Amino acid sequence: MKRPTDIEKTRWLRGQVKFVRNQLRDFFVEAPSAMALLSGPDHRFVFANRAYLKMAGRGRNEIVGQFLKDALPELVDQGFLDLLNRVYQTGEVFAASAREVSLTRAGKKQTIYVDFTYFPMRNHAGEIEGILFQGIDVTDHVLTLFELEKRVSERTRKLERAERSMRALNHELMLARDEESRRISLELHDSVGQLIAALQWKLVSAQGIVDFQATVAGYIAVCLGLAEDISKEIRTISHLLHPPLLDEAGLSAALHSYIEGMRERSGLAVFLEIDSDVGRLSQDLEMAVFRIVQEALMNIHHHARTSEAFVRIHLVSSSLLVEIEDRGQGIADFTSLDRQKMGVGLRGMRERVRRLSGQFQVLSGKKGTTVKATFPVPGATN
Repeated sequence: MKRPTDIEKTRWLRGQVKFVRNQLRDFFVEAPSAMALLSGPDHRFVFANRAYLKMAGRGRNEIVGQFLKDALPELVDQGFLDLLNRVYQTGEVFAASAREVSLTRAGKKQTIYVDFTYFPMRNHAGEIEGILFQGIDVTDHVLTLFELEKRVSERTRKLERAERSMRALNHELMLARDEESRRISLELHDSVGQLIAALQWKLVSAQGIVDFQATVAGYIAVCLGLAEDISKEIRTISHLLHPPLLDEAGLSAALHSYIEGMRERSGLAVFLEIDSDVGRLSQDLEMAVFRIVQEALMNIHHHARTSEAFVRIHLVSSSLLVEIEDRGQGIADFTSLDRQKMGVGLRGMRERVRRLSGQFQVLSGKKGTTVKATFPVPGATN
């Protein structure tokens, strides 16, 4: 078999090189991503594949052989020429994601979004001769994301409006409940209390008439005792519904009275610390603090399994700090974000605090539970 000559080998190698070059060229021409090669410091297009021409909205004759600033003048004001100059001068690759690009295509201004990269191309001596652009039109993806973000934003606004409406409704319900408590308290004190007093007066009168009948007198004495107990219970309920001292003397006096009464009724020893300079506060704030202390102490009495509780109320700078602490068994597996563990009472406290632009926190563990509330008090100092 005849061995190929050097000339034949050279021709074969050249044929292979040409074949590979054509394959590469076909690959770049038909590649789905947009590709273009710019040569020299003035960025003249020497190659652009079909995807690039489609993206640019230009024909091949309008791109290849032209300087970028002439072929696509709208890109100059958008900073792309500066980017190309930087890559050409520094040799550093530049990549961008979802970059907004304004183009004039078919005589109309259009905005697209492109993921692209500028690669510096070097010769055998390592010198930069040009820049390879490779990009993908991601407009559909970006617009889909924009639409999704718009819907999420609209849904978020609706939820925020619903939450504001719910808070406003809760506010109105609390005000209505407080007003109803006030009304019932007055009814018990003024109407029912007067009836009980009249009954007692009548029983005392009857007792004087039937002193000679020991049995009847004994029954009347029992009735007088029951009437006195009912009268005390009505006064207690009236004060719990709406303590008159809260209106008459303020928060400190009302809390001292309530805590003393609770000690007598339940046996829970409550230690109250309240700054002496906590004077009269707004009606809403005094009511909120009283109700929070009241609800927290009732929770301690019913659930904490402890005989002691601590209430601390202090003015710090322009804030009123309220803290109710017990050293009982705590709330099992409690976290402040656990809405199931945060029952109606705690949620009601939190809503009262939020309504007055305050901060609310519940800490609970094996060593007990602490309820903390902080209210802004403009003009207050300590």
